[in-house]
Amino acid sequence: MPLERPMILAVQGADREVIQALLAQAARRLSAGGARVIGVVEHLPEGGGHEDVLLLDLVSGETHRLHQDLGPGAAGCSLDPAGLAAAAAGVERAIAARLDEGGDLSDTVVVLSKFGRQEAEGRGLTSAFHAAVAAELCVLTSVSPTVRGAWDGFVGDLARLAPADLAAVEDWWGIAVAAG
Repeated sequence: MPLERPMILAVQGADREVIQALLAQAARRLSAGGARVIGVVEHLPEGGGHEDVLLLDLVSGETHRLHQDLGPGAAGCSLDPAGLAAAAAGVERAIAARLDEGGDLSDTVVVLSKFGRQEAEGRGLTSAFHAAVAAELCVLTSVSPTVRGAWDGFVGDLARLAPADLAAVEDWWGIAVAAG
């Protein structure tokens, strides 16, 4: 049974860089079309490497480091939980500000870079996902195939999956706005 209002769209089926570029492009396209866009996408500064990935806040323009320098020879996970927490808090503040404005919220979309291992474990951007759903805002994200089972348990019937394709995102948004 199709969702009356497909609240969450998760794109998948391409490399991380392709998906993050798609989310950024979709955010720009939706905003140009009149949508109010809140959220974070991954951004790799020109010439940067994996360790230089930032989360770019689409409202404030602030960036949050996604990885921390563990020093030479370190073999552990370099993910920076403080950077993720700061990014999630920024999204939550933007959602709260949008709610305080009142009015019709059907023009608002929250873009969250991904549901990955951190989110599957209840960390990372999990609180931002919760805030968006509690506010009944549409969410555009991506889901890592390695945590697909956790994703399905997390979103239940609120989400649908789509290929990493701008037309699929625009189709979803058109349905979401019409249903809102």
